[in-house]
Amino acid sequence: MDDADFDQVPQILFSDVPSLKKRGCPGTLIPLTHDTRAVLCGNNSSDVIVVAPRFGHGRCLVFAHCDYPNIFLNVESEDQNFIDNCRQWLARGENAQFESIDEVSSMNDVQFNRKILVWNGHCTKDDAFMNDLCAYLQQGGALICGSVAWGWLQINKGKFLSDFPFARFCDYIGVKLTDNYTNCPDPILFRPELIKFKNIYHVTQELANDPNNIT
Repeated sequence: MDDADFDQVPQILFSDVPSLKKRGCPGTLIPLTHDTRAVLCGNNSSDVIVVAPRFGHGRCLVFAHCDYPNIFLNVESEDQNFIDNCRQWLARGENAQFESIDEVSSMNDVQFNRKILVWNGHCTKDDAFMNDLCAYLQQGGALICGSVAWGWLQINKGKFLSDFPFARFCDYIGVKLTDNYTNCPDPILFRPELIKFKNIYHVTQELANDPNNIT
Protein backbone atom coordinates (compact mmCIF):
# COMPACT_ATOMS: atom_id res chain seq x y z
CA MET A 1 0.00 0.00 0.00
CA ASP A 2 1.69 3.19 -1.16
CA ASP A 3 1.28 6.61 0.46
CA ALA A 4 -1.42 7.77 -1.97
CA ASP A 5 -3.56 4.71 -1.22
CA PHE A 6 -2.92 5.09 2.50
CA ASP A 7 -4.10 8.70 2.36
CA GLN A 8 -7.50 7.44 1.18
CA VAL A 9 -8.11 5.18 4.19
CA PRO A 10 -10.42 7.64 6.03
CA GLN A 11 -12.58 8.02 2.94
CA ILE A 12 -12.66 4.23 2.47
CA LEU A 13 -13.73 3.60 6.06
CA PHE A 14 -16.40 6.30 5.96
CA SER A 15 -17.70 5.56 2.47
CA ASP A 16 -21.49 6.07 2.70
CA VAL A 17 -21.02 6.52 6.46
CA PRO A 18 -21.57 10.15 7.50
CA SER A 19 -20.90 9.63 11.20
CA LEU A 20 -19.98 7.22 13.99
CA LYS A 21 -21.92 6.78 17.21
CA LYS A 22 -20.17 8.23 20.24
CA ARG A 23 -19.19 5.56 22.77
CA GLY A 24 -18.64 6.77 26.30
CA CYS A 25 -16.33 9.77 26.62
CA PRO A 26 -13.53 9.12 24.11
CA GLY A 27 -9.95 10.03 24.81
CA THR A 28 -7.64 11.48 22.19
CA LEU A 29 -4.84 9.95 20.15
CA ILE A 30 -1.80 11.36 18.37
CA PRO A 31 -0.78 9.74 15.07
CA LEU A 32 2.97 10.18 15.22
CA THR A 33 4.70 8.50 12.32
CA HIS A 34 4.65 8.48 8.54
CA ASP A 35 2.94 5.08 8.80
CA THR A 36 -0.15 6.40 10.59
CA ARG A 37 -3.17 8.39 9.45
CA ALA A 38 -5.77 10.28 11.46
CA VAL A 39 -9.17 8.86 10.49
CA LEU A 40 -11.79 10.57 12.65
CA CYS A 41 -11.72 13.70 14.81
CA GLY A 42 -14.16 15.18 17.29
CA ASN A 43 -14.53 18.95 17.54
CA ASN A 44 -11.16 19.84 16.02
CA SER A 45 -8.05 18.29 14.50
CA SER A 46 -6.42 17.77 17.90
CA ASP A 47 -9.30 15.54 19.03
CA VAL A 48 -8.26 12.43 17.10
CA ILE A 49 -10.50 9.50 17.99
CA VAL A 50 -9.50 6.90 15.37
CA VAL A 51 -6.04 6.27 13.87
CA ALA A 52 -5.06 3.83 11.12
CA PRO A 53 -1.48 2.52 11.37
CA ARG A 54 0.23 0.39 8.74
CA PHE A 55 2.83 -1.77 10.43
CA GLY A 56 5.07 -3.89 8.27
CA HIS A 57 2.65 -5.67 5.94
CA GLY A 58 -0.19 -5.42 8.46
CA ARG A 59 -3.06 -3.03 9.03
CA CYS A 60 -4.54 -1.77 12.26
CA LEU A 61 -7.22 0.56 13.63
CA VAL A 62 -6.78 2.20 17.04
CA PHE A 63 -9.78 3.74 18.80
CA ALA A 64 -9.77 6.22 21.68
CA HIS A 65 -12.34 4.30 23.71
CA CYS A 66 -12.44 0.67 24.79
CA ASP A 67 -16.11 0.31 23.80
CA TYR A 68 -15.35 0.63 20.09
CA PRO A 69 -13.66 -2.77 19.64
CA ASN A 70 -16.83 -4.37 21.03
CA ILE A 71 -18.97 -3.14 18.13
CA PHE A 72 -17.02 -5.46 15.83
CA LEU A 73 -18.00 -8.47 17.94
CA ASN A 74 -21.75 -7.77 18.11
CA VAL A 75 -24.06 -9.62 15.75
CA GLU A 76 -26.16 -6.52 15.20
CA SER A 77 -24.80 -2.99 15.26
CA GLU A 78 -26.13 0.38 14.22
CA ASP A 79 -22.65 1.07 12.82
CA GLN A 80 -22.79 -1.95 10.49
CA ASN A 81 -21.78 -0.05 7.34
CA PHE A 82 -18.72 1.29 9.11
CA ILE A 83 -17.88 -2.19 10.39
CA ASP A 84 -18.17 -3.63 6.88
CA ASN A 85 -15.90 -0.91 5.48
CA CYS A 86 -13.32 -1.62 8.19
CA ARG A 87 -13.47 -5.34 7.42
CA GLN A 88 -12.89 -4.69 3.72
CA TRP A 89 -9.86 -2.48 4.33
CA LEU A 90 -8.26 -4.50 7.10
CA ALA A 91 -8.71 -7.84 5.32
CA ARG A 92 -7.96 -6.48 1.84
CA GLY A 93 -11.38 -7.38 0.51
CA GLU A 94 -11.64 -10.83 2.08
CA ASN A 95 -14.65 -11.82 4.16
CA ALA A 96 -12.60 -12.19 7.33
CA GLN A 97 -14.17 -12.78 10.73
CA PHE A 98 -13.53 -10.75 13.87
CA GLU A 99 -11.98 -12.62 16.78
CA SER A 100 -11.45 -11.28 20.30
CA ILE A 101 -8.07 -11.81 21.93
CA ASP A 102 -9.11 -10.27 25.26
CA GLU A 103 -8.99 -13.56 27.16
CA VAL A 104 -6.08 -15.07 25.25
CA SER A 105 -2.76 -15.38 27.09
CA SER A 106 -0.60 -16.52 24.17
CA MET A 107 -0.62 -15.76 20.46
CA ASN A 108 -0.03 -19.50 19.98
CA ASP A 109 -3.69 -19.98 20.90
CA VAL A 110 -4.99 -17.56 18.25
CA GLN A 111 -6.54 -18.68 14.98
CA PHE A 112 -5.07 -16.42 12.30
CA ASN A 113 -6.62 -17.67 9.07
CA ARG A 114 -9.12 -15.15 7.65
CA LYS A 115 -9.33 -13.39 11.02
CA ILE A 116 -9.21 -9.80 12.18
CA LEU A 117 -8.08 -9.72 15.79
CA VAL A 118 -9.97 -7.49 18.22
CA TRP A 119 -8.40 -6.27 21.47
CA ASN A 120 -9.85 -4.18 24.28
CA GLY A 121 -6.60 -2.60 25.47
CA HIS A 122 -7.75 -2.68 29.09
CA CYS A 123 -7.32 -6.46 28.99
CA THR A 124 -3.67 -6.51 29.97
CA LYS A 125 -1.12 -8.42 27.89
CA ASP A 126 2.47 -9.12 28.84
CA ASP A 127 5.44 -7.99 26.78
CA ALA A 128 5.90 -11.40 25.16
CA PHE A 129 2.30 -11.36 23.92
CA MET A 130 2.61 -7.83 22.57
CA ASN A 131 5.89 -8.67 20.83
CA ASP A 132 4.20 -11.63 19.14
CA LEU A 133 1.25 -9.42 18.22
CA CYS A 134 3.62 -6.95 16.57
CA ALA A 135 5.25 -9.82 14.67
CA TYR A 136 1.78 -10.92 13.52
CA LEU A 137 1.13 -7.43 12.18
CA GLN A 138 4.54 -7.24 10.53
CA GLN A 139 3.69 -10.39 8.60
CA GLY A 140 0.41 -8.98 7.28
CA GLY A 141 -2.09 -9.45 10.09
CA ALA A 142 -5.05 -7.22 10.94
CA LEU A 143 -5.97 -5.75 14.31
CA ILE A 144 -8.67 -3.56 15.84
CA CYS A 145 -7.90 -2.22 19.30
CA GLY A 146 -8.79 0.60 21.64
CA SER A 147 -8.72 2.01 25.14
CA VAL A 148 -9.79 5.07 27.09
CA ALA A 149 -6.47 6.14 28.56
CA TRP A 150 -7.81 8.82 30.90
CA GLY A 151 -10.11 6.19 32.40
CA TRP A 152 -7.20 3.80 32.96
CA LEU A 153 -5.36 6.54 34.83
CA GLN A 154 -8.40 7.17 37.04
CA ILE A 155 -8.59 3.51 37.99
CA ASN A 156 -4.83 3.15 38.46
CA LYS A 157 -4.05 6.01 40.83
CA GLY A 158 -0.41 7.00 41.04
CA LYS A 159 0.51 5.40 37.72
CA PHE A 160 1.50 6.97 34.42
CA LEU A 161 0.59 6.13 30.84
CA SER A 162 4.07 4.67 30.49
CA ASP A 163 2.89 2.00 32.97
CA PHE A 164 -0.07 1.07 30.76
CA PRO A 165 0.87 -1.95 28.59
CA PHE A 166 -1.52 -0.94 25.81
CA ALA A 167 0.07 2.53 25.68
CA ARG A 168 3.49 0.93 25.17
CA PHE A 169 2.09 -1.21 22.37
CA CYS A 170 0.59 1.86 20.69
CA ASP A 171 3.90 3.72 21.01
CA TYR A 172 5.56 0.90 19.10
CA ILE A 173 3.10 1.09 16.20
CA GLY A 174 3.32 4.87 16.01
CA VAL A 175 0.30 6.04 18.00
CA LYS A 176 0.51 8.07 21.21
CA LEU A 177 -2.23 7.80 23.83
CA THR A 178 -2.99 10.96 25.78
CA ASP A 179 -4.68 11.62 29.12
CA ASN A 180 -7.12 14.02 27.46
CA TYR A 181 -10.74 13.46 26.54
CA THR A 182 -12.99 15.06 23.96
CA ASN A 183 -16.47 16.50 24.39
CA CYS A 184 -17.39 15.53 20.86
CA PRO A 185 -21.00 15.45 19.64
CA ASP A 186 -23.07 12.30 19.23
CA PRO A 187 -22.94 11.10 16.56
CA ILE A 188 -19.38 12.06 15.60
CA LEU A 189 -19.47 13.48 12.09
CA PHE A 190 -16.81 12.46 9.60
CA ARG A 191 -15.19 15.76 8.61
CA PRO A 192 -12.36 15.26 6.08
CA GLU A 193 -11.07 18.80 6.59
CA LEU A 194 -10.05 17.92 10.17
CA ILE A 195 -7.73 15.07 9.16
CA LYS A 196 -5.76 16.81 6.42
CA PHE A 197 -2.75 17.03 8.74
CA LYS A 198 -2.50 13.17 8.57
CA ASN A 199 0.08 12.77 11.37
CA ILE A 200 2.79 14.61 13.30
CA TYR A 201 5.48 13.48 10.86
CA HIS A 202 3.59 15.08 7.97
CA VAL A 203 3.08 18.31 9.93
CA THR A 204 6.79 18.65 10.73
CA GLN A 205 7.72 17.94 7.11
CA GLU A 206 5.30 20.62 5.92
CA LEU A 207 6.75 23.11 8.39
CA ALA A 208 10.30 22.24 7.32
CA ASN A 209 9.35 22.89 3.71
CA ASP A 210 7.45 26.08 4.51
CA PRO A 211 8.23 27.51 7.98
CA ASN A 212 5.67 30.29 7.47
CA ASN A 213 2.84 27.79 7.05
CA ILE A 214 1.42 27.48 10.55
CA THR A 215 -2.22 26.88 9.62
